[in-house]
Amino acid sequence: MGLVLTAVYRVLTGLLAWPAGAVLSRYPNFRGTILNRLGLVLPDIPAHLPLIWIHASSVGEVRAVTGLVKALRREKPHVIICLSAMTATGRQVASSIPELDLVFPFPFDAPWIMRRYLSTLSPRMLIIVETEIWPNMILESRDRGIPAVIVNARMTGRSFRRYSMFSPLAEEILHDIHILAISENDGSRFSRLGAGDVRAVGNLKLDSIQDVDPARRQEVRAGLGAGQRPVFIAGSIREGEEGMVFSALAKVVSSVPGLFSILAPRHPEQISLLKDLAERGAYRWCLKSEMKSDADLVIVNTMGELFDLYGASDTAFVGGSLVDLGGQNILEPLAWGVPTIHGPHMDNFTWALDVVAGYTVPVGSAEELADAVIETLTQPQRYRDMAQEACRLLEKHKGVTERCLAVLLEYLP
Repeated sequence: MGLVLTAVYRVLTGLLAWPAGAVLSRYPNFRGTILNRLGLVLPDIPAHLPLIWIHASSVGEVRAVTGLVKALRREKPHVIICLSAMTATGRQVASSIPELDLVFPFPFDAPWIMRRYLSTLSPRMLIIVETEIWPNMILESRDRGIPAVIVNARMTGRSFRRYSMFSPLAEEILHDIHILAISENDGSRFSRLGAGDVRAVGNLKLDSIQDVDPARRQEVRAGLGAGQRPVFIAGSIREGEEGMVFSALAKVVSSVPGLFSILAPRHPEQISLLKDLAERGAYRWCLKSEMKSDADLVIVNTMGELFDLYGASDTAFVGGSLVDLGGQNILEPLAWGVPTIHGPHMDNFTWALDVVAGYTVPVGSAEELADAVIETLTQPQRYRDMAQEACRLLEKHKGVTERCLAVLLEYLP
């Protein structure tokens, strides 16, 4: 059955590549890249040297694998390291990594296109990040004897159920791929789908968390004008959580004198709604780009500052978790030793919960969020101690990059 499904997939992708190119050419992530994705314009290889092909779908995967790219460059200075990404933002972030020799759009997963790419690149190894399982890329690499490794491999319960619907195809694709899973649970799901060589080595994102600078905390607080006031941040708020956060905030404001709040949406499109809610609640608010000295609430409309803003807070709520969107990275505020609150929907970050199990504050509603913020701010020492223990556990679990590197060097011809 697996061979039949594989044959069907190959035929369909071979037929659909051209119409897909015509349709997708209008979308931002694909605009200007269709000829590359169809294999009509191929990457220009810098030199005839051994090459490693890394595929990382978007920004999150690129950032996760950045430390591994640097480690590979350190160990293999004369190897060409190239990276393909599906999204424009992923390629933009990858282009800023000096250790990469080449960045290009990920080609359509049709057999004839993958054959052209593999003939041109002739990689010694294929490294796939997280769950980018493209059958033709993997099968064509296997036919050429190119070892394929999935690093930071994760498989949520939802993804497992979806892949299980095509288990013969999954087994045909995965049976001789090397899987470096982020946790035992993820590794077990890959094994049940038919992967033969599975190792749980941890999550590369543990090593990608920025270093904490205690002096930076005071600088950021001073820039906000927070002074000695209690600071609450709701970071990575997702669509559907805006009203819940403001509902909780109304209760917290009445219980915690002098509260200073920071609201950081995950997407810029949410800013207008947050502004409307702040106006309705009669808050003294401002945008982060237009700070006001009398503000009690700051709506973050700038990029790249969330990690430092977590550090400037006294308690943090990490969004994407009160609604069923998989959660966001709870380890960033915990790296600062900040008490961290999250909702029940953490499917994409179960690996993070495994690391700091029992040292976060889970809530299930806006009312529980309000109570948790009040409690963490009015009993600071108790919750700071808890967060510091989580911070120690986080440090203990680092070193994933070197563990991954050791395995990759085993398989690299």
